[in-house]
Amino acid sequence: MLGKKVLVVDDDPNVGLLVSAVLKKYNYSVATFSRGEDVLVYLKDSKPDLILLDLRMPGLDGYALCRRIREAPDTRDIPVIILSGVAEVDARVNTIELGADDFITKPFDVRELRARINRILKRKSADTALNPLTRLPGSPAIEEEVLRRIAEEKPFAFCYVDADNFKAYNDVYGYAKGDEVIKRIATLLAEKAKAVAGHDYFVGHVGGDDFVLITGPETCEPAAKAITEEFDRFIGEFYSEADRDRGFITTMDRKNQTRDFPLMSLTVAIVAPRSQRHYAKIVESAAELKRYAKELSTRRGSIYVRDRRI
Repeated sequence: MLGKKVLVVDDDPNVGLLVSAVLKKYNYSVATFSRGEDVLVYLKDSKPDLILLDLRMPGLDGYALCRRIREAPDTRDIPVIILSGVAEVDARVNTIELGADDFITKPFDVRELRARINRILKRKSADTALNPLTRLPGSPAIEEEVLRRIAEEKPFAFCYVDADNFKAYNDVYGYAKGDEVIKRIATLLAEKAKAVAGHDYFVGHVGGDDFVLITGPETCEPAAKAITEEFDRFIGEFYSEADRDRGFITTMDRKNQTRDFPLMSLTVAIVAPRSQRHYAKIVESAAELKRYAKELSTRRGSIYVRDRRI
C-alpha cells in the first residue's frame, strides 16, 4: 500500500494524531481535518485513496459530508470508513445507506483499523482493474499475469479470443443484446477453462469482443476446442428464427456497403512462447495469428489455431 493517501476527518485532535502515527509507520500518507467544510475545499484539488470520517462534528457533520462525497462525480468512488463514538444501529444503517464502506466504533483497536483499511484499498484496486460489463480483469491485469508467469519461468499458453461479425450483430440487434453475447462469452471461457485446466487458468477481458485466456501449454487446445464447439452450439439462440435459418444477417459494413454477415463465430489464436520474455511480442504474435485464422477461406464456424513456429 506504499504511497496511499488517507484523509482523517475528526474534531478530536487526539484521534487524528493516533491514526496518523499508526498509518505513517506503514508508509501511508495522512492528512487530518476537523471540519467538514475544509474537507470539501480540499477535495476540489486533491483526491485521497480513503477517508476516515467521524459523524459528530461542528458545522457540516459526518452524515452530510458523506452524502456530499457520494453525490460528487469526482469523489463518489473514494472509500469511506465511518470512525465514530455513535454506536447505535440507526447510525450504522444511515451511513451505509449514504454510501459508507465500513463502520468502526470508538474506541477502536489500531490493528483492526489498519486491517480494514488494507482490505478496502485492495478491493478498490481490484475493482478498478475489472471490466465493468463482465467483471473480468482488464489489460493491466492481463499483462501482469503474463509477466508473473514469465518471471516464474512457468510455461504457459496465451490465447487471444475474438468474436467474428460482432459489430454487424450489434448494428442489427442493438447494444443491449450485444452485451448479453459478451457476458455469455465471458462465462463460457471461464467454465470451459476451469473444466479442462482446473485452477491453472486466467481469463481477462481486453474490451469489446476481445478476450484473453491463459492456461498451461498442454491444456490450451482442449480448452479452445471445448470453447469453440460450445459457442457454435448456442450462438444461434441470440438470433431470430429467420436469421438463424438463413445463416446470416444483412447490414452495412465499415465502408458503408450493404453486405451479408454470417452468424457470429469465435477465433482463438494460441501462442505458447518457449523463450519469449516480452509481453508486447507475445501479443503481436497472437494478433498476427488471429488475422491469419480470420482470413482462412476453408473455415466454417468457430476456429482455434496454434502458432507452431519455434
